[in-house]
Amino acid sequence: MSIKRDIEYAIYIHGAWKTHFRNFLGGRAPMDMSVVGSTHACKLGHWLDNEARRMLSPGDHAEACRLHARFHEVAGGIVDNIKQKNFAVARASLIPGGAFDQASHGMAAFLRRMPMRQRARGRTDTEVKQAA
Repeated sequence: MSIKRDIEYAIYIHGAWKTHFRNFLGGRAPMDMSVVGSTHACKLGHWLDNEARRMLSPGDHAEACRLHARFHEVAGGIVDNIKQKNFAVARASLIPGGAFDQASHGMAAFLRRMPMRQRARGRTDTEVKQAA
């Protein structure tokens, strides 16, 4: 699998959480707070903990981890609000432009730039080697 395909799949999976939250809010599906709130329980978190450390610059890795942690913080907050019966707060987080969309779109936009940044960094490394 390519990094671009892996990133798009991770973005798709994280975006699908909105539907899961709505189902949980409507009492149609359970959600496990320990999974939703953990940055290490999902495929993207696993990638960030392992392969991404080698593939990304330290600055890009730190920013990707920060954005991913923010996403899970917001997601965990939504589940917590639903469990505490703060339904209005949970719904407000799920509206277009709400906290979930902001966290999700911010993370997705940054991750989608990663393959381009990797290619650009690879060319620079090659150019430096050729010059030497």
